[in-house]
Amino acid sequence: MSHCNAVLLMLALVWFPHASTAHYVALKGELARANTFTFGVALTGQPFAYRRDGEIKGFEIAMAGGVAEAHGLELRVVQLPRTALANALASGEVDAINTFALDGEAPEIITAPYLVVGDHLMVLRGNPFRIRTTADLTGRTVAVTAGSTAEQFARAINKNLADTGQPLMNIHSFPDQRYTHVPVSIGHAVAYFVQTVSAVGVTQDPDARVRLLEGTFQPLREVGFGVRMGNDNIWHAAEHAVAAMVATGKYERLRAKYGLPIDLSPYR
Repeated sequence: MSHCNAVLLMLALVWFPHASTAHYVALKGELARANTFTFGVALTGQPFAYRRDGEIKGFEIAMAGGVAEAHGLELRVVQLPRTALANALASGEVDAINTFALDGEAPEIITAPYLVVGDHLMVLRGNPFRIRTTADLTGRTVAVTAGSTAEQFARAINKNLADTGQPLMNIHSFPDQRYTHVPVSIGHAVAYFVQTVSAVGVTQDPDARVRLLEGTFQPLREVGFGVRMGNDNIWHAAEHAVAAMVATGKYERLRAKYGLPIDLSPYR
């Protein structure tokens, strides 16, 4: 756990020793709508943020509900296109957005994190090739999507293998992610590399032949509640509510409920 996260947990234990409440943050006049936490969301896919039966659901929505509950607010979820998130936040239409849906860092937005995302190693269910760590990939065939950060992950592993004098992986690059799993699914490759949304979504598909291998993860960035720079009270409200959820175990219960691997937790 980083020093920052350790301090966050310590503060949570001091401020919220018994319950995930955070009423001390002054939010009157700060919110887009009185007595309401308005969360702007672009869908990131199941189980993170997705629409089913006309309702937006998922881990990110549950976390927003925790923030609202901690401050005695109603939760209002506003679905937005990814390209509209930053503008909605800047105009005050919403109090926070899910930065998971942003392509990269936005300097005008500060984040209260609830996930770490990156690239994962995918193997056949049952792991018949007995891949436990990236060291087991030496001399084996793997697949990547050309130009992706997942390809960079694979190339970095090959560099480490080369530096230690071990046989390199045979990396097959595909121009489109939809084809990348094929060599693994038919048994011609032992693993492929892919980003978090796809890795978790496929793993939770009962009909999929592959799953992510926990512990073989390249973290790229923290994501969470994005708040407009200068809206310190709203940012603190979100940060303190997340701290309370972590300290009381609610965060861990939500992570388990939505089947998210421990690699994705910033609080370990």
